[in-house]
Amino acid sequence: MKNVFRLICNILLGTAFAVLGILILANKDSFIKIAMVGAGVVAVIEGLSGFFNVGKWQFEGATKVLSVVRASLMLLLGLLAVYAPFSTATFLVTTYVYIFAVGLLFSAVVDIQNLVVLRRIAPDLPVVNLIWDALIDFVLAVILFVNPTIVMGVAVTVIGVVAIIIGLVYVIYSVKLYRFEK
Repeated sequence: MKNVFRLICNILLGTAFAVLGILILANKDSFIKIAMVGAGVVAVIEGLSGFFNVGKWQFEGATKVLSVVRASLMLLLGLLAVYAPFSTATFLVTTYVYIFAVGLLFSAVVDIQNLVVLRRIAPDLPVVNLIWDALIDFVLAVILFVNPTIVMGVAVTVIGVVAIIIGLVYVIYSVKLYRFEK
């Protein structure tokens, strides 16, 4: 009985993923707005975290100024991202994407500068997170500068298709697992 319940739950979960993927593909504009709000919330959290980390890492001079500017920029961009999808001006979303790309480049530069300073004052401190953060910020910025409209459209299509595939694979795997356990 426990296996049947688990099978039903897994099939429902897999079906939910597949349906989500179909909804994403059918409503690309709505999904972009939802994703933009989600990215805005993440940017606000990153901005607030940046303010707390400035004191934690005890940065001084240019490093402190750059870190505060970065945190302020992320907070501002996050708030704008949360607002932009609800605005009636359609150009605002594309404009925001370019502004966000500039913010990502600035963020990458600050990460690299922080990395250099941390290596100088604490050579044993692991800085792999700063390296990854800088690399991801830089790559995302370059991708967004190429053509934000096409990039967003392709990204939404890929996300929708991946959700459908995950859902179908999950259902198939659950059925096979149920048969195997029987």
